[in-house]
Amino acid sequence: MARASDTVLKIAWVLAAAVCAFVAENLWIDPWLQRKSHHKLPSFVPEALGGAWFLILLALAISVVFLMVCQVLLLRDKNVSARQKFATGFVVVLAVIVSGHWVFATGGLSVAPDGTSPPSAPRPQQKRTVTLRWQASTTPKVKYNVYRGESSGIYPEKLTTSPIEGTTFTDTTVVSGRMYYYVVRAVTAKGEESQVSNETVAKIP
Repeated sequence: MARASDTVLKIAWVLAAAVCAFVAENLWIDPWLQRKSHHKLPSFVPEALGGAWFLILLALAISVVFLMVCQVLLLRDKNVSARQKFATGFVVVLAVIVSGHWVFATGGLSVAPDGTSPPSAPRPQQKRTVTLRWQASTTPKVKYNVYRGESSGIYPEKLTTSPIEGTTFTDTTVVSGRMYYYVVRAVTAKGEESQVSNETVAKIP
């Protein structure tokens, strides 16, 4: 018959692994897949401060509290070895740290291979708008797509419905009090996108 401590150990390890895997997917795997697919794959990163974001935050908070309870129970259990207590404590602390990192990262430019220069610093305008300006690509006959996110390195929002020819773009959908991260991709006549430009940041007053 399995001891209660064995069950608590399994629960703590499985839950900590699930939390770490979720954060890794949102913060590292998802952006990597987006870059590789040129943003053709759907992103699973929730919109900052949206309904899904708050639900996930609640689930993470419950998971962290449950993990801490499991760790306390294991520390008080004399049948659990010191090695098991230390190892479980390590994964619990790791899950807590990555959960906090997820909250900060989601609540919130290297030059492209084709020669696209990074956009200049955005200029917040009246009526909550941001104007982006960048130097034209050295590749002939290219257009541009503009992407936006509320976390550095994550750009789930494509602001241009179709590639634009100019080297300026005005974002009229910003919200006061938020911070936005922008990048630009050059688009060839065949519809192929370049790597992202340098990231530029705009904090809306």
